[in-house]
Amino acid sequence: MKGGRHDAILEALEASGTVEVTILAKQLGVSEITVRRDLLELESAGYLRRVHGGAMRTTGRAFDRPYLVRERQDTATKRAIAAAAARLVKSGDAIALDSGTTVLNMVDFLGGLANLTLVTANLRTAWTVANSRTLLRPFRLIVSGGVVREDELSMVGASALSHYRKMRVDIAFIGVGGVNAKAGITDYNLDDAELKRVLVESARRVVILADRSKLGNENFAQVAELSEIDMLITDSGADPALVKSLRDAGVEVQQVDPADAPDGR
Repeated sequence: MKGGRHDAILEALEASGTVEVTILAKQLGVSEITVRRDLLELESAGYLRRVHGGAMRTTGRAFDRPYLVRERQDTATKRAIAAAAARLVKSGDAIALDSGTTVLNMVDFLGGLANLTLVTANLRTAWTVANSRTLLRPFRLIVSGGVVREDELSMVGASALSHYRKMRVDIAFIGVGGVNAKAGITDYNLDDAELKRVLVESARRVVILADRSKLGNENFAQVAELSEIDMLITDSGADPALVKSLRDAGVEVQQVDPADAPDGR
């Protein structure tokens, strides 16, 4: 029951940016003391910041939502984008899978492809690939070294950068925090952004995976100019004006319908 309340609180917070204890107590059918206890637990886990009478989001230009929050949101959209991205991969390709919940979903749709080489600096992605029941054997999984970022479980630092600089992949699939016609591709964390920049330089083709919530955003750390990417895959709910601005800037944009999200292949 507590998990359900926590999910409901986080959904309300994501929708409005702030929540009030009295309103949450009525909506959830519990006491205000219980809600305050829930907010304390969620704050301790880094999901929100308590303020007088309620709580607010901790996100901003330099701070994204916690991974476990993002993982549960817009799952159909993420899977539709991931499936479209996976269709770009051919047997024998060497691909880089970046951090992020959308990129992680790609693993489920790479079945039927032989002799893949998959490069990643993310422990969640590496574990999912290693345990995948859809990938044909043999495949080669290459995991970078580096310092592990808590929550994201992405590896950053000199070791990870050196690892990526030595690689030349066919396609790099990259998740980002913002895609903006003027600011280009941006993300929240400087260390992650630096790794993504090296990945952009090391790939023959760069594909950005970003749902509609990322379009128009300008985050803290620069990743790449729009001229450095080859394709953006987003969803059909994206603002048409934002999509047009990206296409006018020379970006190939593919849109997918979340209703068509497959279960896997």
